[in-house]
Amino acid sequence: MPLYDDRGQYLKGPQIPLATRKGNQIPNEQQLILSKQELEEARAFVLENRPRVRARSLSNIYNCMGMVFASRRTWIHPNHLEMILEEDEYRLLNDVEELEQGDIAVYRDSEGKVSHVGIVAEAGLYAANGQRQVMVLSQWGQAGEFFHSAEDVNPWLGTLSEYWTDRT
Repeated sequence: MPLYDDRGQYLKGPQIPLATRKGNQIPNEQQLILSKQELEEARAFVLENRPRVRARSLSNIYNCMGMVFASRRTWIHPNHLEMILEEDEYRLLNDVEELEQGDIAVYRDSEGKVSHVGIVAEAGLYAANGQRQVMVLSQWGQAGEFFHSAEDVNPWLGTLSEYWTDRT
């Protein structure tokens, strides 16, 4: 099954064995590694356009889904998220007050399709307006991993939609 990245480019790397807790295979593909210069240029572009984010690491072997669900080893197309959430027994959080470190932030595009995911890194701070401040760690395509506020992502990554947890 051919996979595509967030920008519709075909992925051309090997697949690794990857399955849900219920045993169903998760299609995936490792991205061909970019040069150090290409990776640095991608990171510089993000930091120039999103000065409040903080870079964590620089790799393009995996995407956001691979970071969250495959230990940073491969690309997983976002259209597999629903299956993973169901078969790994995640549950939708109804209130941001339930949120804890390690939960999953899900972003959707203008058509409502999953476009990005990240891991909640912090969920305990409150702003002066009383809103809970949530920090997320996510992989931004080929630009690397970034810590950012839950709402502060590049528009091509979508808009924060919901939070999920696998806690009981």
